[in-house]
Amino acid sequence: MRLGIDSRDIFAREPRGIGNAMALLLRYLLPLVPDWRFALYTNRKPDNDGSLSELARYLDMPGDRWNTWERIRLAVASFTDKLNLLHCPSQTAPSWASCPIILTVHDVIPLRIGDGWSENHIRLFRRRLAHSLQRAARIIAVSEFTKRDILMSFSIPEKKIDVIHWGVERKTESSMTEDAWLTWCLEARVRRPFFFGFGGGAPRKNVPRLLKAFSMFLHETNQDAQLVLVGVPLAVEPWFGQLAAELEINQNVRFLGYVSDEIVVQLLTHTEALLFLSLYEGFGLPILEAMAVGAPVVTSNVTSMPEIAGDAAITVDPTDDNAMVEAMKAIYLNDRVKDKLRKSGEARILHFSWRRAAAETLAVYRKSLQ
Repeated sequence: MRLGIDSRDIFAREPRGIGNAMALLLRYLLPLVPDWRFALYTNRKPDNDGSLSELARYLDMPGDRWNTWERIRLAVASFTDKLNLLHCPSQTAPSWASCPIILTVHDVIPLRIGDGWSENHIRLFRRRLAHSLQRAARIIAVSEFTKRDILMSFSIPEKKIDVIHWGVERKTESSMTEDAWLTWCLEARVRRPFFFGFGGGAPRKNVPRLLKAFSMFLHETNQDAQLVLVGVPLAVEPWFGQLAAELEINQNVRFLGYVSDEIVVQLLTHTEALLFLSLYEGFGLPILEAMAVGAPVVTSNVTSMPEIAGDAAITVDPTDDNAMVEAMKAIYLNDRVKDKLRKSGEARILHFSWRRAAAETLAVYRKSLQ
């Protein structure tokens, strides 16, 4: 059996959610079918010599303005490599392939809240996703919420969609020494106590409101805590910094760009709480990653986040500044609340297993071959 996977996110220069998730999924999927041949297609050569790099197949095609790599190069590879299946895990797929296509859909964000996209880009997103959904033999949705969103937005038979939650691994040891962590903190000017969050530049990440709520928390409690936000693009950092200065909290906020996975684990391990207060998420993996290292979680009560968090987090309206402040206070000022959330988080992550996700993904592959 020959299976091809669009692995551009796995081998990206700075792998993020989808790429990291697919790498973990494959770690558990590959041993289930040792007689299958996998080709991990990528448009850039891998930077390391890990086990997945051995399966990487670099497909060169200069000029990606019209998405020619996906539309043409990937489609041609499905034919020349005589694939039995092609898995496209990042929302879009070529309009033609010589084998059945499995499509993973994470969200339909631009169709719901725009998120800073232009009208032309939203129309293109809708068209490309619609074509990909129609072309796919099976569709994997990462949450029940995403499945409902797909069905609300497109005329797709419900029986064509399988919901497979991502997994999470409980972290019991860190690959980073305490000295290395303290050195990094000194260089990054991060100090305890701090709250932690992911502060991308997209409007749905809700950073301006989070900064306002954090300002209210500091002024109401007279505390000297920090707010550490990672994933902040250089293009928006000055604007966020200006807002923090206007709120008189610029000395208490650290805006960081891309950081390694081991730094994220350390930040989650040492934080007072993860503040994951997005306006829209198709899954919300950081919720589980925080619970996996014992970090309390405050997250939004909208879209997929309640589905993932269950009763193991404080959920609030992400448009309600006061509710966000009260949640911060509840955790910061009460160790019993922290302990309760840690214990409930430990129980919650048992529902999310990469081993289970791999088995369910393999079942979808086999269903598509029938």
